[in-house]
Amino acid sequence: MSTTHSPEGPMDRSAPLWTLDELCAFLRTTPATVHTWRKSGRGPRAYRVGRHLLFAEPDVRAWLAEHADRMDDAGHSDADGSGW
Repeated sequence: MSTTHSPEGPMDRSAPLWTLDELCAFLRTTPATVHTWRKSGRGPRAYRVGRHLLFAEPDVRAWLAEHADRMDDAGHSDADGSGW
């Protein structure tokens, strides 16, 4: 059995995997928004299994923390207007 790899390295097989719907519920957003983020290279790391996207919980939390660091004290994001 082989380990799933991505450009960032191997996936932690013990990490819980979230479906797109579970990710959207956690982030309180829509699948369309997540797809837009991914197309522009701004979304959380994902693994494609067939036609499904799965997201490792530690990857999502790291992505969220990385983007939270970009918020200023007033809650405003980067100048790109993306909200992230």
